Amino acid sequence: MFYRRLGPRSLEPVRVSPAGLEATAHGETPPALEVLPGGALIVAYPVALPGKWKNEIRVQRSADGGAHWSPPELLHAERHGAHSFLSSAVSSTGEPVFAWLDDSTGHMGLHVRRGDATPVTLDPETCECCGTALLAGRKGQLWLAYRDADDDVRDFRFLRAVGAGGFDAGRAVSTDGWKLQGCPHTGARLVEAEDGTLWATWFTAGDGQAGIYVTSSADAGATFATRELVTAAAPGRAVRHPELGVLPDGGLAVVYEEEGEGKRSLQARVQDARTGRWSTARQVTVGGSYPRWVAAEGGTSLAFTCGSGTGAQILVVDGAVITGEKPSGIDCGDGGAAPPEHAGHGKSASSGEDS
Repeated sequence: MFYRRLGPRSLEPVRVSPAGLEATAHGETPPALEVLPGGALIVAYPVALPGKWKNEIRVQRSADGGAHWSPPELLHAERHGAHSFLSSAVSSTGEPVFAWLDDSTGHMGLHVRRGDATPVTLDPETCECCGTALLAGRKGQLWLAYRDADDDVRDFRFLRAVGAGGFDAGRAVSTDGWKLQGCPHTGARLVEAEDGTLWATWFTAGDGQAGIYVTSSADAGATFATRELVTAAAPGRAVRHPELGVLPDGGLAVVYEEEGEGKRSLQARVQDARTGRWSTARQVTVGGSYPRWVAAEGGTSLAFTCGSGTGAQILVVDGAVITGEKPSGIDCGDGGAAPPEHAGHGKSASSGEDS
């Protein structure tokens, strides 16, 4: 695992994980990185253990801007099992918060740790390999979304933090009714707009048209509006791994992978802040996978993976490529081939067999 800082105070790549630890992060479970009050950094990532799909999550800190890192520590209790699909946030009190899936309940389940507290189990049975999504709100809220698996129905649930360290019982983001004996391997994403509206995006192939949807909540996640289709899947055309971002003008952007006819690309659609209408799809890159968006003072950025037959690169570009203000012209040269994890990664929810 490596850390690199870009910008005026750039730092060349620094190795974080020590020799002997095999990091197993991939597109659906990237390393989790947060900046704590005072500027300290904290990172978490899965590490391989002997056996198929056996791993643990390690945490390291840096007090000097990423130049040096503390020895790795376990995020959870020591055990030989599966621990992965993590996400992170920093609470209003400055605590790092991590959510992940592990099989300590006999099935992949949802777990959370706040600060140095003991991890808690929020749901003992979830979808096996869709990433979790934590988000800290501007007014002290803490939200968490994950794909559930009750009776093999792969719909997303949404939890809100309550009290000093717990979460409520949660609610459905949308009742899609997608019943599947397997794992879609594509999680949800959350973002908060400037006006406090909470937005979520996800892929489903449940009731209605299969595709990527969005919904919003005007009451901090207590209720959600009826879902809205952003882009549909079609015969021979796959869409997945949506990312969600708020543009400087208040508009909403959804970036996602599209694959069909032997080609893959990153596409973007933008919702107008005034009218609420969605733009037509805009191709951001030829090839590419797992887009990640960040908005901060001074602008926006989009990061994604460019893969090829000889390896991969992580690219970071100006977020303006989404709206067309700046041309992309990025060709990853990966020939449209899907990343290895798309070929099947997880276990059947009913039988435990490979799927």
